[in-house]
Amino acid sequence: MTSIETSIFTKIINREIPGFIPYETDNVTVLISLEGHPLIIPKQHFTDIYELPEDIAAEIMQIAVKVAQAVKKVTGCEGINLIQSNGVIAGQDVFHFHLHIKPRYLDDDVKLHWNTDTQPEKIRNTFCNELQKFLN
Repeated sequence: MTSIETSIFTKIINREIPGFIPYETDNVTVLISLEGHPLIIPKQHFTDIYELPEDIAAEIMQIAVKVAQAVKKVTGCEGINLIQSNGVIAGQDVFHFHLHIKPRYLDDDVKLHWNTDTQPEKIRNTFCNELQKFLN
């Protein structure tokens, strides 16, 4: 087996090492991260979103809704971020697709920030047209 096939997530999913699993289906496992929030992970190994099949992606999002609702009830959090990173530059550190369900509280120390300046219409139109070529 390669190191990808034996990721920490795969080992927990396969019950080779202990982990906290509050929910799972035939295709997806929910784990509690070391930081204490849920991660939604496909049981089959996919490195990132680029490899993820649409049916598994849909199931992950359906479970994300269910888990987010449960997290809000259990924690009383004031909000939730869904965070999913792809590639080192985006902060991915375990190369097995996973979606974080991060509860948020007023004055917590979580910082998510990117440039929110409005881009010129010409740039947005060009980008839209380029995307359409691959999406249609």
